[in-house]
Amino acid sequence: MNFASHLRKVLATSGCVLALTTLSVACSDTEHSGANFCGKLEKQLPGLTGPLTATSDIRDLLSRYQSLAKISPLAIEADWNTVTDLIKQAAEVDPEDPLSRQELSDAAYQAERPARNIATWVESTCGLAMPDVIGLEGSIAPATTVAP
Repeated sequence: MNFASHLRKVLATSGCVLALTTLSVACSDTEHSGANFCGKLEKQLPGLTGPLTATSDIRDLLSRYQSLAKISPLAIEADWNTVTDLIKQAAEVDPEDPLSRQELSDAAYQAERPARNIATWVESTCGLAMPDVIGLEGSIAPATTVAP
């Protein structure tokens, strides 16, 4: 066997192995499938609703969104990350700082369309209704003191 034919054989075999590896990874990625996501979302849904009255409630909501972000399907991945970032910002906002609250309001405005996209996808794919996270920023206000 000459060198050129040996090289073609090696390249052909390498190409087949690469193609099979790529296909097997793509086909076996059930973690990010719609069915997997819908199943996990349905289990998490009760924890995705309010009321969010304490910072710990928002942190818990963030944890749930981050967990679901790890398995979000490509169709909603960017939108899910945008909403997750909004919740993270809500968990970190300084309620005493008007600028911090305004930045959160701006982020909520930017997340409105992604939140609607998620709700539409979840309803049509999973048959579930997504709780509304837009408005979350309105529940974060400076602490008030009650006069004795």
